[in-house]
Amino acid sequence: MRRDVTPARRTPRRETRRARDARRTSATRDMTTRANRGATATATTTRMKTKMKMKMKMKTASTRATSSSDASSSAAAAKDEEDDCVLATKCARMANFVYKGGGVESWMADDGLQTKARGVTGATGWCVCDDVERNARFIVVRGAAWSQPDTDRNKLSWQIAKIWPQALRKDRKTPVVCHQGVYEMVEEFWRDLVPWLSDETFDGTYYFTGHSLGGSMGLVVAARARELGLEEARVGGVYTFGAPPVLAYDRLAGNGPGSSIDDEPEVGMDEILRLVGFTRGASLVKQYVLAKDVIPRMWLSADPVFVAATKTDFIGGLLDWRRETFGEGMFTKNRFLYESIGDLYWLEYADGEQGKPTLSRYGGDDVLTKLRMNLDDITQSPLTAWQTIGDHNSQAYVDALQFLTIRRVINPSKR
Repeated sequence: MRRDVTPARRTPRRETRRARDARRTSATRDMTTRANRGATATATTTRMKTKMKMKMKMKTASTRATSSSDASSSAAAAKDEEDDCVLATKCARMANFVYKGGGVESWMADDGLQTKARGVTGATGWCVCDDVERNARFIVVRGAAWSQPDTDRNKLSWQIAKIWPQALRKDRKTPVVCHQGVYEMVEEFWRDLVPWLSDETFDGTYYFTGHSLGGSMGLVVAARARELGLEEARVGGVYTFGAPPVLAYDRLAGNGPGSSIDDEPEVGMDEILRLVGFTRGASLVKQYVLAKDVIPRMWLSADPVFVAATKTDFIGGLLDWRRETFGEGMFTKNRFLYESIGDLYWLEYADGEQGKPTLSRYGGDDVLTKLRMNLDDITQSPLTAWQTIGDHNSQAYVDALQFLTIRRVINPSKR
């Protein structure tokens, strides 16, 4: 008989306290490890996010700083431009006031200027005015005032006709020449002007200005003031309005005896001004020209009569021969008698925009290119001929610059 034998059921061992404590300690350690790892990962992520935020902030700050710097630079440039336009307008008004005869002092006073001295010579007039607020002194020279009772018309005509160049400095060591008649007109009032140029009681800045021949003489006065000993740092600038050129490089004096055509240096307006003591070069002189004003082209290769003459076979061939034989200088296609000196501030009225002038600046070779005018531009109709006369009037320069100044102050976006 078979007997089933059922295995006895095992009774689990009872966990000892030591084992239980060990198991719990191990579990706790594992949980702590996992928690630490999680915390470390979270901290790492937080640090990375913080670094990224810092980088973004720094980048944003840098961008803002750059933008702010650019904006500040643009604002500063705009402010300088506005100040220069205001100063040019002030000079244009003074250059216009000296044509007013006996009422010069009151006109100047209306603009906040103190007239320190003035005089007339028969060919021209001049005055010295102080702007106390700016700590500036303005030397203002009058152009050709044919209708003024103190003008000797015969004398003025004769001085303008003396177009042949003479040495700017008496020692003849500086290779720069000047229109003889203009030099003599300055010489007439130079002694009266010297005390105001060497005035030890005045420590401010000097400006030289004038309209037409007055601007030309203003440039000559500035050059002679440097020769007198006036520091360049105290010369704020020369502002001319419709002024004809009266200075040029003296090629023969500059090259010296025994030099050849091949030795001839390239001398432009910058070098001419440096030769007379202005290291700033052309930027010293700001010549304002209304587009149809023919007078600033006089005695230049841009002169419309000279341009027409150079186009003829005879005159053109003669000038080419002159250059090939004797080199650059007077009476070549690139130079009539004198050279344009200074940066050109071009005032122009667009067609159909009478009363709304624009202002553009040109320098270097672009000056002569911009000034070039054909004879047909003047003679095509009585109206165009009249416009060349109207554009030269000193009041025309005042009107154009006053409009630009007012617009820049009232509506800066229209710069």
